[in-house]
Amino acid sequence: MNIDFIDNQIFEIVGNLVSCVVSALIIFQYFDNKYSRMYRPKILYFGLRTICCLANMGIYFLHQSFLNLAFWVSFVLLISRCFYYEENECKSGIKYYLINIAFVFACSVSEAIGGVLVGAGVKLAHIDQSEAILSFAGNIGGTASAIFLYYLVLRRMFISEKTRKIPISQYTIYVVITAYVLINIGEILFFANFNLSSGDYIFLMFDTFFMILVNLYLFYTLDTFTENKELKYKLVLYERQAQSNYDYYARQIENNKIAMKVTHDLRKHVQIIEGLKQYGTSRELRDYIDNFEEMISPLLTRQYCNNAILNIIIIEKVEYCKKNGIHSQVDIQSVDIDFVKPIDITTIFGNLLDNAIEACEKTEEKKMRLKIYPFNEFTYIQLSNSFNKKISWNKMGRPQSDKGEYHGIGLENVDNVLKKYNGNIQFTVKENNFIVEVMINQS
Repeated sequence: MNIDFIDNQIFEIVGNLVSCVVSALIIFQYFDNKYSRMYRPKILYFGLRTICCLANMGIYFLHQSFLNLAFWVSFVLLISRCFYYEENECKSGIKYYLINIAFVFACSVSEAIGGVLVGAGVKLAHIDQSEAILSFAGNIGGTASAIFLYYLVLRRMFISEKTRKIPISQYTIYVVITAYVLINIGEILFFANFNLSSGDYIFLMFDTFFMILVNLYLFYTLDTFTENKELKYKLVLYERQAQSNYDYYARQIENNKIAMKVTHDLRKHVQIIEGLKQYGTSRELRDYIDNFEEMISPLLTRQYCNNAILNIIIIEKVEYCKKNGIHSQVDIQSVDIDFVKPIDITTIFGNLLDNAIEACEKTEEKKMRLKIYPFNEFTYIQLSNSFNKKISWNKMGRPQSDKGEYHGIGLENVDNVLKKYNGNIQFTVKENNFIVEVMINQS
């Protein structure tokens, strides 16, 4: 193997550079996702990343793992104290710092796992290379492992409030990208057995370097795309809730106008009714009372429950059912649902009622019934509707829809909301009824 013209330090420098750059990017990405920046200038935080990389590179050449770990712990404590803060909790608490230190240790373990796996692969394949090349391959493998485990494991552990369930397709892409990096490592170890020119070696090294950066960028982009899709769906929910509120208050304004007219003429109506009782026929009296009740009926808003948001949603859906020939029944006992956030109420009832109405519209017997009542320390919800016996089920035992961008994630979001309240959802079919049962823990 002819690598005399290449200083072994080049492999060491490039390998360490990859590790330092990626480690700094992951650390700062973690802080940016979990906390808020103290200062607005972006150049300040770019400078911090640069200083971090350069300082870490210098420590790497001391070949002391303990010093490298001590550097990261010290640096994380510094930026935790001076450059970031947590909005919801007291920053002086020791928990704030311990969590960040634990994240550093977790990143170190993730990187070590990749290095160990590459080392094990080298031994199993009986690959005989110089220490510099093996060190380079170990650094690249460790970096790839750190990226992979950060996005699939560490983000879920340390930034749980701001992360979501990862789709299987995204898992697959993560695996494919990481596998490609590992193939690049194998290429370096393989081609190093041949007499390559200095240009070939440099190309292999920098190809791997840029592949790692592309790997990190693609992981970040995919994660951002998934987050944006979730935020887009939440925006639809907020718009739906805002529209329901707007429609409700618009009806209230119209009702107030009717109420003012009725109040203005109320004495006249009473006088006419009294006159008809004395001098008119019973038919005339009944017709007049019926007309009067029809005039004031918009003022008699049905109160289904004590929760304002849920009441608005039910009123809207019941009115829709009336207009579209769907027979709806609502039976809500004395139950407190105020412990559920308004946006979560919209997610649960908006999705389930929309699905039930959509199913009813496809049937001849258009029926829907909603029941809510307390059961021990739970709130029990049962929603049944007629259906056409054509239901597609996914692998999780959930009914699925092939319509529209948001239909596919409606029930998934209901599931995610229920998990926050230690609740669950079940689907059953009885004769011509499709039944959804939901249990929400009140404690």
